[in-house]
Amino acid sequence: MALALTLCPLFLSAQTDVETDEIRAWREFTQRLETAGVEVLKAYPQPGTLDRAEGLRYLLQQLSSSIQIKLIEQPEQMSLFRVGATTINKWGLDGADAKYQGATIRGGESYRLYGQLGTARIFAMQLTRMEGTYAAFAALTGDQLQADAEGNFEVLISPDKPTDWTGVWLELDSQADSILIREYFGDWANEQPGSYHLEQLGMPKGYDPITTSQAIALLSAAAEKFSTRAPQWQGRVDQARKHMVNKVYVKKADGQGLDSNAYGSGWFKVGMDQALIIEMEAPEALLWSVQLGNIWWESLDYINRTASYNDSQAIADSDGQYRFVISHQDPGVPNWLDPSGHTEGAILFRMQKAKDIVNPALKLVPLADLQKHLPKDTPGVSGEQRQEEITMRRAHAAVRWAP
Repeated sequence: MALALTLCPLFLSAQTDVETDEIRAWREFTQRLETAGVEVLKAYPQPGTLDRAEGLRYLLQQLSSSIQIKLIEQPEQMSLFRVGATTINKWGLDGADAKYQGATIRGGESYRLYGQLGTARIFAMQLTRMEGTYAAFAALTGDQLQADAEGNFEVLISPDKPTDWTGVWLELDSQADSILIREYFGDWANEQPGSYHLEQLGMPKGYDPITTSQAIALLSAAAEKFSTRAPQWQGRVDQARKHMVNKVYVKKADGQGLDSNAYGSGWFKVGMDQALIIEMEAPEALLWSVQLGNIWWESLDYINRTASYNDSQAIADSDGQYRFVISHQDPGVPNWLDPSGHTEGAILFRMQKAKDIVNPALKLVPLADLQKHLPKDTPGVSGEQRQEEITMRRAHAAVRWAP
């Protein structure tokens, strides 16, 4: 042992003070991250200590996503990756009912997407442009995949359709740089995700090892992505806090989501002794849902709390209307949207494949008077029943994001 201790210094490099290109690149990378992160923390509204704490986690998640995006853009990476809506990677008010998978693609190439559909209420694949100004291009839904009885399907994605191709084809626009697969689950207790695979046709046999200059460029690209990605939702948050307090406005998709979808966004502001009642009739849609988000435009915890409901989970009152309640204490009634300690935050409705638009009505009341504003026959929900909801959510999450 004594001999080992004596020899240890011999293994220390005499070059520890040398500033290599790699060290300089790493210093610049971390300095750019520091500058960008501090700017976000200074600029975003953070009305409470919870919002400030979530800000640090938000920056970590944005950094993680930015790095992943740049890593999967490397030409040798051709797998589908989960790109949002997980418990550790939230952004853009991700859908509580959704599983997102995606990959980087390149215009001019050809790809084969194949696999087996699950039993999710909605399946959709779409080509998009994520770099620069977002744009959506061609898309396919599950009923267009010509899947067999077991759900097996195959799609050719290419700039032009080969004359001898008789299967499903999706045109690859030259501006597209990503493919996004969405699965939306209605019945969380029973619906299962599918299995999907992507391959580039005619890929080279191999790629050269990465060089120092390429690695430095990768660091720079990741830092730039973080710098532009982390502050991107501030304008939307500022507008909602200014104009949409305890209001929701629903409109058809404007190119930011799937066609024939309607989205309703708003902002809740509820004191500790208040309750916000959201009343609506069910829209005629393939799936509809409501969920809550925070200052950072992230979904609130819809796995361990009831921060979201879809049309399978929500309970209608005897008059056919749906009523949701946002309050800091469990009101003991159906459809409690738990704000998870937030006195303010985002409200988002999704109405998918909607044939009509339904605008909810919102009313802020004292929590002590809540029952006066609900139907007299509103059923009660016990603590045990609420916990059963949570147990179901956790079980589904384990299936949705299983390896």
